[in-house]
Amino acid sequence: MHPATICTRSHVRTPRPWSPTGFEYAAFKEIVVGAGVYATGYVTAWEADLAIGRATGKGRTIAVREYGALVIAGRVSRSRTLEFAVRPERLTPRQAEDLDLIDRYEQHARLVRDEHGWICGVDAGWFRIPRVQTSMLLERGWLSHPPHSNKVWISAAGRMAMARYWHRKQGLNWRLLKGLYLDGALTAAATAHAALAASARTR
Repeated sequence: MHPATICTRSHVRTPRPWSPTGFEYAAFKEIVVGAGVYATGYVTAWEADLAIGRATGKGRTIAVREYGALVIAGRVSRSRTLEFAVRPERLTPRQAEDLDLIDRYEQHARLVRDEHGWICGVDAGWFRIPRVQTSMLLERGWLSHPPHSNKVWISAAGRMAMARYWHRKQGLNWRLLKGLYLDGALTAAATAHAALAASARTR
């Protein structure tokens, strides 16, 4: 783990050189285990989405533990585990509504910035999610956005939080939750791949 990582009760901030503040919010704690290897750190939402997408593209197995961690099989005996930086049960009804709104207009969702370049909202269709609500979603790693871009989508962590919220609201059997978690993570990975591909075509 990077020694400058900042962990609080509500979020984790991990150093990233591309960020104007030098830090980005983490979506997952990353644990890498292999032959003689054990390393931990934190990854941002979009980094996690890309990692999940790369793993599926290479045909790697992704398993889901009961508490929601994603275990990505690697080469030989190496594996990567992604554990929530912020537990999904912390998703509030208001935040669930905001994520549902972004989900409906995700293809066109964009970050809104003030005159100083700081994020002050998310435009989704005809709606705008205000600064405070947007900052909470970002702090918890529930929104992904690539560096130097205003494109935004619901991250794997965000979709997994939505899945848990919906699962609990519907009163479904607990055995279904792992499948919902995996579906959410794969959906976010596919969205990230499509967003980056579209960005590359416009360059």
